[in-house]
Amino acid sequence: MSPTPVSTAGESARLKADVLAGGAVCWRETSAGLEVLLVHRPKYNDWSWPKGKVEKGETLPECAVREVEEETGLKIHLGLPLPAARYTVGKNLQKHVAYWAAEVTGEAKLKASDPKEIDDIGWFSVERARQLLTLFADREQLDKVEHARHTGSLRAWPLIIVRHGKAFPRAKWHETEHVRPLLAVGTRQAMALTNLLGAWNLQKLVSSPWKRCVATLKPVAAATGFRIKQVSALSEKGNADSPKKTVKALTKLLYKGRPVAVCTHRPVLPTVLDFIADHAPKGLAAHLPDKDPYMNPGEILVAYVRPGEVPRIVEVERYRPIDT
Repeated sequence: MSPTPVSTAGESARLKADVLAGGAVCWRETSAGLEVLLVHRPKYNDWSWPKGKVEKGETLPECAVREVEEETGLKIHLGLPLPAARYTVGKNLQKHVAYWAAEVTGEAKLKASDPKEIDDIGWFSVERARQLLTLFADREQLDKVEHARHTGSLRAWPLIIVRHGKAFPRAKWHETEHVRPLLAVGTRQAMALTNLLGAWNLQKLVSSPWKRCVATLKPVAAATGFRIKQVSALSEKGNADSPKKTVKALTKLLYKGRPVAVCTHRPVLPTVLDFIADHAPKGLAAHLPDKDPYMNPGEILVAYVRPGEVPRIVEVERYRPIDT
């Protein structure tokens, strides 16, 4: 799968960089206050955030989760996206590192898989971390974590919109529309979504009851053990008959406050995107896709929701499926 995040800066094209990497600012709250996790790399004699290069067939979110586990022993789920780092390495190669915040609870044991790469790991106060971070630019992610904590966004949860995988062409289908199936490539996209969606701590799966949407989430359901809740208002017909019912279904999910993946159809996306825009700041809403087809088959849009009495969407990013 190829990573395609879209930030509040409106980046909509595929990332252009010689080296792609992912990492996270792991954080926890203690009686002493907020603490973040730093790793020490003996090769460079520096303190930094855990991170590493994308492997073949891996998205940036998957990379971030894997690298954090390899470098610290922690199995994380991604939270709020943080500012990316971009700099030159090697022989004038451009490197892009995507970061997310990741809350750590409990007393997990810290242990790097390769002591030659990471020889020390530690929790530090924000003030001490700011002193220890070797690269001045790494403070940008720390600043965002602090700001998000003060604004109540640090525990933002993901409302993930999934466009179903590539289906049998509509023009060539002569049976009932609601049973039009996925093509083989759509099935592969559905399988690929399993690892990608696993980067977030999903607690619920919701889908249009039409065959191609349910089939897109089936591999995820098998991996998580979650039942797919089918909502008729998310189908093409349900939305065409009553967009208000589609909005009502989405509003219910928004106020439940549980990380959820919602699979629907291209014709329903204008209603979904208007709903997201209505619950986001104007600056963020302006960068949502506004032209048909809005999202590619199998693509996901992750809307991060700030919890509270009136939940608000504070960040959005997108990831495309494999190219086939």
